[in-house]
Amino acid sequence: MKQNLFGNAFFMVCLSALLAACGKQEQPVRPQPVVRVARAETITSEAARSYTFISEPVRVTQLAFRVGGPVDNFTVQAGQFFRQGQPIAAIDRRDFLIRRDRAEALCRQAEADYRRTANLYEKNSVSATAYEKARADYARARADFDMAVNELDDMRLLAPFDGFVQQTHIERHQEVKPSQAVVTFIDLSQVKVEVYVPEDMAVALRGGVPDSLVHVHFDRLPGRVFTPSATYLTQTAADNNLSYCLTALLDNSDNSLLGGMAGNLSVSLPSTSTYVSSLAIPQAAVCQDDRSDAYVWTVDADGHVSKSLVTLGRLLKGSKIEVISGLVEGQTVALTRLAFLSEGQTVQVEGLTIEKGGRP
Repeated sequence: MKQNLFGNAFFMVCLSALLAACGKQEQPVRPQPVVRVARAETITSEAARSYTFISEPVRVTQLAFRVGGPVDNFTVQAGQFFRQGQPIAAIDRRDFLIRRDRAEALCRQAEADYRRTANLYEKNSVSATAYEKARADYARARADFDMAVNELDDMRLLAPFDGFVQQTHIERHQEVKPSQAVVTFIDLSQVKVEVYVPEDMAVALRGGVPDSLVHVHFDRLPGRVFTPSATYLTQTAADNNLSYCLTALLDNSDNSLLGGMAGNLSVSLPSTSTYVSSLAIPQAAVCQDDRSDAYVWTVDADGHVSKSLVTLGRLLKGSKIEVISGLVEGQTVALTRLAFLSEGQTVQVEGLTIEKGGRP
């Protein structure tokens, strides 16, 4: 009996050990993540850089009445041209005429009362209080009359400059409120183009943007090159990116340009060389940390990942970006799974063999 108990116990111990060994063998080995990489390489590009844009009118404004009422004169169509001072729309003037005539009558009455009281005051026949009241009543009546006259003038909507109606917002006989938009009015005497340039370009042009260095081309006007009449560069980077807004104004006295035309603006850097060499990597390799510092994940020959801070320059053709510092030519950077990489992690490189020194 004791032998059977001992045999059963021995059998259970062996079975437990066997099961534990099998369990250890079945645990899967986590595979190394596979990433696609590229290497930092030196490329040559033209010193003149080109940026695309969509042209805009130099001025865009919404015109509105300063007074409210029913519009009785409005036959405007989108695209219609108006000279400065021409009427665009008008409000029914009947109520304004009545208010002006009433204010004029009250003003004349108050003026007569004031003059009569002033004569009596000089003879010491009325008190100073009565005189001051008559003078205040006249001043108030005069202000009301001036306001009624101004309102009568404001019932006409005049073109503030030579321009075109871009869009109408009301219909004839519609009751409008003060400051309600009536038309969108644009000025095409000049055309404005805006592009965003990187930091190195802004630094090169920080002393001013010579108009001779800027040339504008429109896709629909092949062969024509426009030189801006004025250029402006913002002195701080835009909120949404690390670029600076370059604005160019083009003369459009011949009315050959429209708003919404596509084109490109080229800027020739003040350099003695027509071509410049830059260390470049794909834009897809660049990440940003919480402090908006740019960095990349470099991969060595053993597949170890390391975080490297970089200083970036201008955007280049082929979806590449210039690297000013932080990398050397031939270093390998990761392009995929960037959000899942960590310092010292080991990865498998997709489709490339990295030699010692970091070159694929």
